[in-house]
Formats: sequence, C-alpha cells, structure tokens
Amino acid sequence: MKTSTAVLDGLDVLMAHLVVGGGVEGASTREVFYEEAAYNRASELLRTTEDSGQRGRFELRLRLALHLSPRAAIVYDRRNVTPRWRLIHAHLVDGFGYPTESSESLARSIARTLDNWDEKREGVTAHKNLLLRRDGNRCRNCLAILEDKANITVVAKDPFKPYYLAPDELLRAEVDHMEAVSTFGTNDRSNLQLLCRLCNSGKGDGLGLSVRQEAEFAGCEIEGASISYRSSLVYWVIERDGRKCGLCDLADRELTIRPVVNGGGLVRSNMRTTCVVCAGLKPSTASEA
Repeated sequence: MKTSTAVLDGLDVLMAHLVVGGGVEGASTREVFYEEAAYNRASELLRTTEDSGQRGRFELRLRLALHLSPRAAIVYDRRNVTPRWRLIHAHLVDGFGYPTESSESLARSIARTLDNWDEKREGVTAHKNLLLRRDGNRCRNCLAILEDKANITVVAKDPFKPYYLAPDELLRAEVDHMEAVSTFGTNDRSNLQLLCRLCNSGKGDGLGLSVRQEAEFAGCEIEGASISYRSSLVYWVIERDGRKCGLCDLADRELTIRPVVNGGGLVRSNMRTTCVVCAGLKPSTASEA
C-alpha cells in the first residue's frame, strides 16, 4: 500500500511528464488515473482555473443573452416606448416557442443583463467623497494610504509596488467597479470601491492575468518588468490571497507581494501577499506604525 508521501511523489513525477508533453508511454489505467490527478493538482497549485472560470461565466451569460434576444433588443433604443424585456419576451415566445407566462421572468433577466452590459462609467467619480467617508482613505485591495507620498512603499522604493516612480499618479484614489461594467457590473454605489491607481490598473477588465502576459515577463528581474505587469501581479496576488498577509495572517497593514521561491519565475503562482512589516519595510510615519 502506497503511503500518502509516495503518492504525492508519484504525482510530482507525473506533473513533470505533463510539462514535457505526451503523457506516460504505455500507461496503464491506474497510471492514466494518476496522470489525470497530476493534471488536476497542477491546475490547483497554479490556480489556472480562476481566470478561465470567471471569464467563462461572463462569456456564457453574455452569449446566452445575445442568443435569446432579437436584434431590436440587442441594439435597444431607450427612446423606444416598448420596454426591452417585452421585445425579448415576444422573441422567446415567437422565435423559440417558450411558454408565454413562464418566460416573462427569463425575459426580464436577459434585459437586465443587456442593460448592465450597456451601462457606461459616466458619473461614478462623483461618488469619490462618499466612498472616502464610507471606506476610509485606504485602497480597498492593498490597503495603501491613498494619495500619501510619505507612504511606506514609496519611501522604501518597493519594486513590486512601484509607486515611487510616479506617486502622484499611482497612489491616486480611483473609483472602481467591484464587478466590472464589462462583466455586467452596475454603477450602483454598493458595486463601487476606492482603489489606488496601481491596483485599479492591475485589475483591468477584471478577468485576470493571461498566460501570455506571464510568459512574457516570467524570466525578468522585477525591475525589468513593465509597470503594467507589476500592477497586475500586485492586484491579482493580493485579491487571490484574500487581501491579508500570508505570513502573519493580518489584514490591517498595507500589503505588497514577494516571491515564494527566490530566483523563481516572476509569475503569480510564485508570489504571495506580504504585509509591509513582514516584507521588512520600516514604517516612515506614525500612521503606518
């Protein structure tokens, strides 16, 4: 009977086969089973399903909404006296044979999806002062003090959070949609938060980092990676780790990121969230103590 350690060692060997490709030659049913387990373990360790799952749900919702809507509802003119959902409802009944009564709820849901897709960002900056009162003057993701050039990561010139290159810009408070407008988020105040520009830029469209981005900069020293890539690493590692330090488990200090294995690739799976204290950065002001 194999021990759990032996099984894990076997999975590590099989994961190596996955990297070089081709699987295990002449594999038995048991070996195929373990190869699949190795694939699943590798996916879990590298968290490869996070972005694809989020992107997949977003695309599925949009594709279904577009598929089940008539053209007049897709390019809906808000001056139309007929509500959008009624156009969709008629299309569901006439075009797809849906029951008249039970399809009304579906039509309304599809209309909301298309409304959210159409919604623009105009006007959200007007909520900035209210959000400052509601949430304080810290970035909701990395907890940096917003618009403070005496910020500890600025003074220490933290290369992973390169605020010091343009503190007036990168520490600026920006209104962000928690669920992006591009993935059906609304302008409702409950869907708004304040992020520093660095994190907001790193979040992008809310669909994560692509493997192409990671492959482009994986072999770089941190100072050689673009600010755009560094901001994406910072946002998505901290977001993945639940916005708390992976060493002391605290979530009340500014957060940055550091490699898990020094000398390893500059990729998200080799990064962990670290508070400024555990990262060895010294507080420069009483506000950061």
